[in-house]
Amino acid sequence: MLVKKGCEIMQYCIYLRKSRIDAESELHGEGETLARHEKALTEFAHSAKLEVTAVYREIVSGETIAARPEMQKLLSEVSAGVWDGVIVMDIDRLARGNSIDQGIISQTFLFSGTKIITPTKIYDPANEFDEEYFEFGLFMSRREYKTINRRMQRGRTASVKEGKYVSNKAPYGYERIKIEHDKGFTLRIIPEQADIIRNIFTWYTDGILVENGIKKRIGVSLIARELNRRRLRSPTGGVWTAQTIRDILINPVFCGKIRWNWRSEKKRMVSGNIIIQRPRSKNFILCDGLHEPIISEKVFADAQHFMSQNKRLPVRGDKKISNPLASLVICQKCGRKMQRRSNPSTADVLMCPEPSCDNHASFLYLVEERVVMALEEWAGKYVLNDLADGFSKSDHSAELRALDIALSTAQNQLAKAFEAFETGIYDSDTFRMRSNALKKRILDIQSEKQAVQNRAEKLAIAEKAVNEFMSSVYDIVSVYRNLTDTTAKNSMLLTIIDHIEYVKNIRGHGHEREFEIVLHPILPKN
Repeated sequence: MLVKKGCEIMQYCIYLRKSRIDAESELHGEGETLARHEKALTEFAHSAKLEVTAVYREIVSGETIAARPEMQKLLSEVSAGVWDGVIVMDIDRLARGNSIDQGIISQTFLFSGTKIITPTKIYDPANEFDEEYFEFGLFMSRREYKTINRRMQRGRTASVKEGKYVSNKAPYGYERIKIEHDKGFTLRIIPEQADIIRNIFTWYTDGILVENGIKKRIGVSLIARELNRRRLRSPTGGVWTAQTIRDILINPVFCGKIRWNWRSEKKRMVSGNIIIQRPRSKNFILCDGLHEPIISEKVFADAQHFMSQNKRLPVRGDKKISNPLASLVICQKCGRKMQRRSNPSTADVLMCPEPSCDNHASFLYLVEERVVMALEEWAGKYVLNDLADGFSKSDHSAELRALDIALSTAQNQLAKAFEAFETGIYDSDTFRMRSNALKKRILDIQSEKQAVQNRAEKLAIAEKAVNEFMSSVYDIVSVYRNLTDTTAKNSMLLTIIDHIEYVKNIRGHGHEREFEIVLHPILPKN
């Protein structure tokens, strides 16, 4: 019998999370962890007569709450008092993060009075002893996590020093393979990709053949352009960029080395928020690898020498946004995000970062002005496109009335068919044929009526979304032109615009304004 509070059945949910140990166990054929845990907890809830109405499946193994979207959703609902209890396999499935995350989880359950239920114990936050036991369990799970993490890091470091490849993704030019008769992985050359790697290093260090058989050294941008001209796919499957070429040229894996902890994760607290960065480290591990090199160490050393002569200026960590359209404008031709390029002699320009792309640049202030004009047009008049499927409220009402009349008529006809059968007017075969046809007609009308109602609901949702969107547009348009803070401008635009497509096919004096943009607003997908 279900436990009740007042006249309501108590509601419970299941939270599932995969740990790093689970992921490793799955590689050894122990089955899908979340599925096994869900089955076990569902059977436990059934035997304990707990009404489970939702299951949260965390498919990522995040250390913090910020990295676990399902946990964020669960805590929001627990805080609102939606659940009487949360069912988990173990306490450590809830939190293995730092003391701040553990405190957030502990207080959320405490203040809402939500129970934490495991197959071995029920934790009631209102009970002082359970609260202490729960907090101690979180502390021990965090300690266990740190122990496991240290052990894994030591194991990876030992593997690197043995020349094994420990990253999950192989670099371009190689494929990751299991080492025979030993633990761990190494790399095997992919011939067609290795040829491209050799060309990149050769062109950069020795040169590429030009007219009259003369070789000329070319830089990373020209290498990217040459590879794109030859229609060779990049590591991502798209076009080559200067940054991709630069990353290849400084990677010692291609001369037979294994590099580890070159860009280890660093955390900083900025304005109360944890910022994760991956700066280049000087104290990385570099060892001889078990894999076959694609280039010689001399060629790699030459590449580093030339790279050192063309150092890029570092970007300041405290640099403020100088582009009000940052992260918004997309090149319509190659799909890359457009970037601001400062130009002291004229004005800043917005350009595609891909060297081989023929989408021409425009002055940033002209693109921004066009965006603002589009927003002002939205604020003046916004038309629903395709969301209503060609229906209006009156159309729905009229169609529903017509379907109600047709449904009533069919139901009356079915009733008369029964009367005709009972009075002997219809024999059994005639009645069966007539009643089946009418029943099918009734089902078709009911189905069509439901479809019309669904369209009406969709229109209502769309209109509500547009009204909310319009309110935001009005607010932004009313203050945007008076703002001087570029960061504030960018933040405002990001709340109402998903992205902006940009294309310009002609350049030169007199054609500055001959570009096109398409704004894609942020509206609910459903």
